[in-house]
Amino acid sequence: MSKISNEWHGIPRKEIPWYSTVDKEKCIGCGLCFVTCGRNVYVMKGKKAEVANPYNCLVGCTTCATICPVNAISFPDKELIQKIEREHAILRYVQEEKKKKGAKIELEKVRAEAEKIVSSSPHMAEFTITGHILEKEIPKKLLNIISQCKCDIVNFKLETPSLKVCFDEQAPSAARFTLVSQDYADITNCMEKIDKLLEENNIVVVEHKKIS
Repeated sequence: MSKISNEWHGIPRKEIPWYSTVDKEKCIGCGLCFVTCGRNVYVMKGKKAEVANPYNCLVGCTTCATICPVNAISFPDKELIQKIEREHAILRYVQEEKKKKGAKIELEKVRAEAEKIVSSSPHMAEFTITGHILEKEIPKKLLNIISQCKCDIVNFKLETPSLKVCFDEQAPSAARFTLVSQDYADITNCMEKIDKLLEENNIVVVEHKKIS
């Protein structure tokens, strides 16, 4: 449950006598009001509903009275609220609240759109490569590329039969690594540079895939 404000459009909540009353003679203890109200207005005592936190009640809300199957719940007349609105010039206050809420909604829309763009842009890629990776100093060359981009290479795993076989007999090695953007930007340009580097050094790209 969200925090309940102690004001209603700038008016202290306890200055507004809007809350429910339970007729215990009519109440059958069904618990609908207790369960339905999300503001903890009610408690159940002796199999009857009781108003425990009257000022938690949302001004103008009559849901509990509407759903009560025996009409055991009542509220003040709505004219009480309209009178308070006039006396406190609520509509002027609400205009400012309306502007703030509108600005907040627009900000949330912009943020959601930005997150959508980020999520749809590939900012990770997994590579599996094979070839003379150590002899061609591929790790060092990869480091040179990512130092020019806002990217990093993580989980770099190199597999080679042995260093002697790798260098003396020119046996190929295999490597796996993940290219990641450090600011969730599109990594397509960096991927293209890596692909070009691998091609120039006769390194076979077994697989590479973008991950959004």
